[in-house]
Amino acid sequence: MTRKVLKILFSLLIAVLFLWLAFREVNLPELWQQITGIKLWWIAPFTAVMMFSHYLRAERWSLLLNDIEIKPPRSTLFAGVMVGYMMNNVFPRLGEVSRPLYVARQMKLSTSNLLGTIVLERIIDLVCLIAFLIFISFYFISDQQVMSQIFGTESWTVNVYFIVPLILLILFFSAWTIFKLMLHLQESGTLKNPFIKRLIEMTKLFWKGLISVRKVRNWPLFILYTLGIWIGYIAMAYLPFMMLDLQQVYQLGFIEAMIITVISAVGVAVPTPGGIGSYHLFIQQSLWLLFSVPLVTALTYATITHAVTVLLIFITGAFVLWFDKYYTLKSKLVR
Repeated sequence: MTRKVLKILFSLLIAVLFLWLAFREVNLPELWQQITGIKLWWIAPFTAVMMFSHYLRAERWSLLLNDIEIKPPRSTLFAGVMVGYMMNNVFPRLGEVSRPLYVARQMKLSTSNLLGTIVLERIIDLVCLIAFLIFISFYFISDQQVMSQIFGTESWTVNVYFIVPLILLILFFSAWTIFKLMLHLQESGTLKNPFIKRLIEMTKLFWKGLISVRKVRNWPLFILYTLGIWIGYIAMAYLPFMMLDLQQVYQLGFIEAMIITVISAVGVAVPTPGGIGSYHLFIQQSLWLLFSVPLVTALTYATITHAVTVLLIFITGAFVLWFDKYYTLKSKLVR
């Protein structure tokens, strides 16, 4: 319990630090004036796009679940996705565990197997994010020093870019070697500890979920869902431009929204509750450095989009959860 409390306090401390960095050079009365003067009509299409993107994520997830004994209904998978987002807004990274846990309890399935598919999803998203980042860095951003300023990597040397991936590879292969050794000891009958045996069985199920990508039967649909998810995310960055007329005043279009989406994804990856602080700072700095949007206007955009997203996640998430409970009970899938 103490460790969990310390993690929460640490994440809150990081959030406060990022918020201070984002707000320190902004005139607060001017910020409030801009917030109270925004146009609100964009929220309706924003909500529709957000829900559709999350629904596509649930549909894509279902393509990775061909190997399990009971295929969860769409409502349960969608509810699991929304539970994950809701939990991430409270406790950093807990959503990755909450999503498979919810579906596993609803359907009486193995959490470890489902968790492996979540890790696989995150790897796929990471690959897409890196591809987008490389694409925009080379084709749309001429000054690479600006990107370093946004991500705070100006002081990084070339060696850092080699050392970090190397450390990750070493950790991965070390974990893999230990698992194979434990597996060998189990098969030879020399391993007697029940806890380690249980851990090995859970790891097997986790690995089974992780390699479920090999059993995807409809790759064109899987790729289409992935593209749809990212297009939805880009639209979620583009639509809020309308609240401050950024598309007219600063000529921000869909390409600029794609750049903001990629940078915001990096900001949200920082372990703060719901990306609080890190999202604000990354968005503010990217709009200012890349597109010359004033700091206060950029922070208004970040503050409103973050607040609306979090609020909508809880409101729509609660409705989706209620519907899943109603639907599964009606269908007698949960007894």
